[in-house]
Amino acid sequence: MSINNRRLSILFNVHHLYYLPQFLPVAKAMEKDGSFDIWYSAYIDKKRMDYGLIKKIIREYNGQFIDAESEVERSRKILDRNFDVTFFGKSSHAEKYCSKDTLAVLLYHGIGVKSCYYTDYNPRIDVRYVESKYRLNRLEKKNINTELIVTGFPKLDPLFEDSDYRSILKELSIDTSKPIVLYAPTFYPSSIEVFGERIAELTEDFNLIVKLHHFSWILKKYRHQRELFLKLSESYSHVKLLPVEEFNIIPFFKISDVLLSEASSTVFEYLATGKPSIVCNFYHLRRKHKVFYKKFQKSRMDTEIIRHLDFSYRLEQTKNLAGIVKKA
Repeated sequence: MSINNRRLSILFNVHHLYYLPQFLPVAKAMEKDGSFDIWYSAYIDKKRMDYGLIKKIIREYNGQFIDAESEVERSRKILDRNFDVTFFGKSSHAEKYCSKDTLAVLLYHGIGVKSCYYTDYNPRIDVRYVESKYRLNRLEKKNINTELIVTGFPKLDPLFEDSDYRSILKELSIDTSKPIVLYAPTFYPSSIEVFGERIAELTEDFNLIVKLHHFSWILKKYRHQRELFLKLSESYSHVKLLPVEEFNIIPFFKISDVLLSEASSTVFEYLATGKPSIVCNFYHLRRKHKVFYKKFQKSRMDTEIIRHLDFSYRLEQTKNLAGIVKKA
């Protein structure tokens, strides 16, 4: 597609590193088409950790990156380029990064079990891509003034490609005689604190690949989560902690036998593999959320979609983990 024999200019506005798995398959398809001039830009966080990681990864992909020293400078550079289309992973402040003629597209970063999937609305967004008719129907009931288009979920595209991920087994020194459990906990509320160090002993008959949420790596208040698994991965040969640079969980969907998580987007994504998943029915809550639990649940969780989470095994107590994995 072109305008007056000019390639369409595209910007992927990456707020967090974990938006990339959703964006990159779309960018890859555009690159293959050859009709688009594709750029990336990253939100400049205070410590610049996310920014630095995104910049490094995009350059490893030989992508064009808009560099800047501040958000003010970044916004100015983006507006000066007057992109034809800008993709967002969430809609807040979209107007700061779109000129008047830019088509603003929301490609939400996750399937989402949180209520923010439906409250994320900015009238500057022209088009929102959604993964299913179910989502389309629910969003339409919100009476938002945004065009909705069902596209599927790009993040899962690599699952259906012929890529060979067996090299990962060698890189992680996986014992292929044992099942592979992929543990992908969220940052909060999380099962990490309930398992504690015992998770290493509970999984000694398996390989345990741990894919922490990005916030467990970059936010100080979740430092204990990464420190726990750094310690366990050094002490137990079957515990494999993926580094922060491993931003895409999809390759590990391919090599794992079962997923262990909480009620999260990842469980719904894993459903596409046809493999079993285990949902932890326990997690650590801060005191204020224990006291006002119903309010907390209503404000954070999409209770409607949680009711559809009937395809997973439920783990009620940590001590039953090995038995559930073997059953799955």
